[in-house]
Amino acid sequence: DDARHAMGGATMGNDPCSSVVDANLCVHGLDNLFITSAAVFPDGGPQLPTLPLMALTLRLASHLHQQH
Repeated sequence: DDARHAMGGATMGNDPCSSVVDANLCVHGLDNLFITSAAVFPDGGPQLPTLPLMALTLRLASHLHQQH
């Protein structure tokens, strides 16, 4: 059985041509649209993505708090 979690599709990166979100999880070209899900991971694996997702979400919350 394959226990992989669906990941990728909205990869994080600096280049809008090869990624969907920047380092702050903001969609390139849009000021107020953020993605915090396993979609920003470059690839998936059999490990549970919960802890990395929580870390990304807390990082985004901190960034948004500092912005506003």
